[in-house]
This record gives sequence, C-alpha cells and structure tokens, in this order.
Amino acid sequence: MNTSIKVSVLAIAIAFVGCNETSEKKALETTPIQSEVAAVTSPTLDETTESGRSVVFITGVDKAGKSYFKDAKTYFETINTEIVEDAYSLQEIILWLNINSKNNPISEVNIVTNNKMGQVQLETTIKGSALSAVSIKESVEKGLLPKLDNVLKDNSKVVIHSSGIGKNKTLIDGLKQVFTTDVKSIVIASENVSVFDSEFTSHLLAKPFYGFYPTANSPGRVDLAKEFTANYPDSDIDWLSAMSNEEERFQGDIYSYKFNVPVKWEITYENDDEMPSFKTIEDMYLFMQDNDNISTELNELNIPIEKFRWYQTVEEDKLVIKGMATVVCVLEPVMSRAYPSEYMIPNSDNLRLYNRL
Repeated sequence: MNTSIKVSVLAIAIAFVGCNETSEKKALETTPIQSEVAAVTSPTLDETTESGRSVVFITGVDKAGKSYFKDAKTYFETINTEIVEDAYSLQEIILWLNINSKNNPISEVNIVTNNKMGQVQLETTIKGSALSAVSIKESVEKGLLPKLDNVLKDNSKVVIHSSGIGKNKTLIDGLKQVFTTDVKSIVIASENVSVFDSEFTSHLLAKPFYGFYPTANSPGRVDLAKEFTANYPDSDIDWLSAMSNEEERFQGDIYSYKFNVPVKWEITYENDDEMPSFKTIEDMYLFMQDNDNISTELNELNIPIEKFRWYQTVEEDKLVIKGMATVVCVLEPVMSRAYPSEYMIPNSDNLRLYNRL
C-alpha cells in the first residue's frame, strides 16, 4: 500500500519586468525552475525615503462576492507601498525580490494571503503545494526554491498578513530561514485575523472564535451558541447575537461569517484484497486516525473529525476519502485598552498584536 503523491511543476521562460531601469533580461542560476516575474503596479519609491523601501505582494484573486485581496491592495495604496499582484507563490516572491531589489534594498516585505484553518492559499512553488513548514523544507532540499540574494536591508521586516498564521511557529521559522541571508530579517505575523476595509477603518485585527458542523447539516444557531459557550467559557460574548451579525454595525461590534474547509486523500492499493471496507462511520474514523498522513493533516486543521461530512469512493486501485466542514468564525475586533471605543492600531512593532522570529 502506498499513498499517491501528485507533483505538478511548470517550467516556462523568464520574462523580467523590473521596476528599475537597471533590470536586465537574463537567466537565473539560483533555481532550476523558471517563471514569469510579476510586475509592479505602482512607481518605485525613492531609496532615500526615511522609512525605507516597502513592497507588498497581493498573492491571490478574490472569488465571487469576496473582496479581501482588493481591499488589501486599496489599503497599501494609501500608505505609499510598491504593489506586486501577480506573484502567487513563495518562489515568485523570491525571484521578484532578487531581480528588482539589487540596487535598491528593501526594508519591509508585506505578504497578503488567505489562511483558513491552517490551509494557506499561497503556493510554495508555481502550481506546487500550499505553503507550509514541510513544503518549504522539501522545496529547499530539492532545489526548487531559489536562494534569496542580499536584497533586504539588515533587520528588515517580513510581515505576513493573514488569519492566525502567527500561531504557526514552525511555518514562521521556515520563512525565517528563507528570508535570512548574510543579513538578518525578522518574520512577523499575528495570531489574529487581518481585516481590510471594514465599515469604520481600512485595516484592523480581530480575535477569532470557531464553531464547526458537517456541511449541509447545521445543528442550528441555538445549539451552535451552546457549543461556543462550552468551548470558550471565559468569554462573555453573546454568541447568538454575534452569529446574527454579518458585519460591524458600530466600531468594535462583534460579527461572524462562514466558510467551508474541504479535505481529500487518495490512497493507492496494489492488491484489491487490501482495500478496506467501512461498515460504519466509526470504522472510517478509526482508519483515518491510524493513517499517519490523514491524522497529521486533521490535527493541523484542528477541526474535530465528526464535524466533517464524509464521503468515500473507490476509483480503480484508489480509495478516495473526501470531507467537508463548515466553519462559523466569530470575530471580535481588537480595541485599544486606553480608549476602548477605538481600534488598536495594527502596528507590526506591537508585541501584543504580532509574533516575531
């Protein structure tokens, strides 16, 4: 028995579109994979700017009805930051920095991505695995990630704007190694959710609280509220009211939204007799808990196994297990302690708001 692994690698010619007149078209010797490097959508900052040169990578495209990446771009436009919109992987981010920063080192790199219960949208390599500590390690060992040149200033900041990535210390450590060269870099991320363009401010942080149920099998708001109360006994949030609000009605108002988390595993069997047959859902649970790959990924998601709606099929020599959980995320905006009616400004230097490594 073996678990099938699918690897997709895209190799195309490099087209360098730099923000400086000194950028040249040439092949990189630091990586076996080549890609089209993203273009800057705003003018290059003068390297004599007091605050230093800053760039933000908007690493995704909004789905219908969503505006997270659009709102993030609007926010960074207001603070005079170079914007790169076409880099969807860590590989492309490193390539862009190597090409566009040789003569004008960067003081702050911002990376905007989506993260839903540990599933990061940013790719590690082009059309490769989603960003994780494991994928970074494997890509570095296989030579799939280019090495970052000395294009960042000493003690430069690499700020990850996403939901709760600050809790993932192993991922931050992996990024720390990628962004450290002969000079030191500081990787910074918050355990809170990053919110752009709320009703009352262009950027805020909010503390998340999570409830779960199998997709299409909601227990109802009353039972969900009871689960929230049991899971967060120290909180005085009115869970029923929070689940009724889809956005802030006033500054600091607690609200909620929903999203789905899909999972899928394909396990290949050389002998049909080895293919398991599950008589009950409990049998499937035991099988998944005994499988190291499945149990590890479920533990990283931190969603109880019974909160998924499970399906299992057989496709030739493969056992396919799929699940879907619906997440109810309640957000409590982080407010100033000195001025409770005002938001706490999401300054990446604030150690109460951001973890750094």
